[in-house]
Amino acid sequence: MAPASSIPRDAARFEIDAVDDSTARFRPQESQWVRVGMSAYAVDPVNRDALVARLRIKSMNGSAMTALVTSQVGRVNTSHFLLIARPAEPWWRARHFWWGAAAGGALGAAAGTLAK
Repeated sequence: MAPASSIPRDAARFEIDAVDDSTARFRPQESQWVRVGMSAYAVDPVNRDALVARLRIKSMNGSAMTALVTSQVGRVNTSHFLLIARPAEPWWRARHFWWGAAAGGALGAAAGTLAK
């Protein structure tokens, strides 16, 4: 089980709609980056986001997703929340990379012109 400190502070928080024996259902709403196969953490907001369980998202049915409990400290219920870390953005999609590439190209072209 992962300690609570390994859960990213900027993880998205989702309400749990329903809990079965080993699954929890939730709605990712406008968070379209949530995918099947991602890891999630169930936390108890009453106890300062104490870790309750680790889950893996298994399926999507319409606007709801189902996550399977893979390990747990306590029972998951609807008063808990799911925390899911947003995946890192690839380097080629980062805006600061392209700004740096453009600035480097412009400086290189200017230096090349001045060196002649």
